[in-house]
Amino acid sequence: MGVVSAAGAVGLGVRAPLEVSAALATGAAVTASVRALIGDSPASLAGAMLAPLLVIAMLLDPTAAHAAPVVRAALAIAAAAWTVVELSRPSTSPLVAVMPAVVAAVLEPAFVALVAFAGARLMTAPWKRPRWAIAGPIAGGLALLLALLAGTAKTGVFAALGRHWFGAAAPESVAHVAADAAERLGPIVAVAGLAGLASLARPRHAEISVLACALGAVLVALRAGHAGPALVGVAAITAALAVARLAGLIRLAPGQACAGATAALLLLVPPAWTAIEHGPAVSIATRTR
Repeated sequence: MGVVSAAGAVGLGVRAPLEVSAALATGAAVTASVRALIGDSPASLAGAMLAPLLVIAMLLDPTAAHAAPVVRAALAIAAAAWTVVELSRPSTSPLVAVMPAVVAAVLEPAFVALVAFAGARLMTAPWKRPRWAIAGPIAGGLALLLALLAGTAKTGVFAALGRHWFGAAAPESVAHVAADAAERLGPIVAVAGLAGLASLARPRHAEISVLACALGAVLVALRAGHAGPALVGVAAITAALAVARLAGLIRLAPGQACAGATAALLLLVPPAWTAIEHGPAVSIATRTR
């Protein structure tokens, strides 16, 4: 799916090697995260194939009013998805989840909660914990505090950090941001994304971290006044979970595959058609917040 995502980006007019590589990494990581969250079955396969293509199509939407630098956005989503994968499986070296969590938080403040969950994993995973492991959750808490201060400060050093990290602040009402998110995602993807949140109601690090990312994406969108790339990534993953959950209601494996593929097409065609119809307005590397 990483290769398919890169090919899809090329088909939409992307040519720069860095941009194609970012699409490849995002496709592979998002696919793995969906499989980690929903398991292996024909129904989950449909969701795992849908999520990365949704991300690429929506990030490359030339009609988006507030397009972020897509290379940065794609790498942030890839790092966040990689963190979810590492948090979802037992590991004797929980440190592997820390690096992608830090990368995701640096590139996209909506994902800063992943640092806290990766730090908490250091203290709860079945491994022989060194004395310094307590620094993990402390660092995660400090990262959350820093994001809160930077996101709410009006003047001073924290305000300057917020402008560089979050982008310009232009708060809008909840109704305005919800309407913008529905327009950016499309009504079908938005509804499916909300429905997919029910699949995360399990007391595991991975599921709770995705819920935290969803909350962070909403808060960042409210600060910016519009839906950002974090909301796109989270919505694509939760919409894929909804498709897998819906198709999983069918007992027969061929029926699951057919139902999942049909639902996936209904979600994927509108954003893909928009991206194909309008074409890339500018190189995605030159888009700014």
